[in-house]
Amino acid sequence: MEIVFQYIIKALEIIGVAIIFVGIFKMLIVFATCAIKRISPAKLITQIRIDLGNYLVLSLEVFIGRDIIETLLSPSINDIVILAVLVVLRTLLAFFLNYEIAHLPQVELPKMSDKKQ
Repeated sequence: MEIVFQYIIKALEIIGVAIIFVGIFKMLIVFATCAIKRISPAKLITQIRIDLGNYLVLSLEVFIGRDIIETLLSPSINDIVILAVLVVLRTLLAFFLNYEIAHLPQVELPKMSDKKQ
C-alpha cells in the first residue's frame, strides 16, 4: 500500500509543477499575442499577474496536500514539525498572493483585436 502512496506523492509533485508551467506558458502566449497584434503588454500586466498568481496558489495547495500525504506515511515527530512549518509557510505565501491579487487595481482590459495607437 505504501508503494501506491509513493506514486501518488510523485504524481502530485508532477501536477504541482505542471500547474506552474501551464501558468507561465499562458503568460508567454499572452505576451506573444501582444507582440503579434502590436498591443502594449503594459495594459495586460495586471491581468497576467492575477492569472499567474492563481496558478501559483493552486500549485501551493497541491504541494501542501502532497506534504500531508507524505507525512502520514512516516509520522515521526520530526516529520510532523517539518510538515507544520511547510504548511504554515505555504499557507502564508498563498494568503499574501491572494491578498495581492485581490488588491491589484482593476483595469479595463483591451480587446486583443485593438491595435497599438
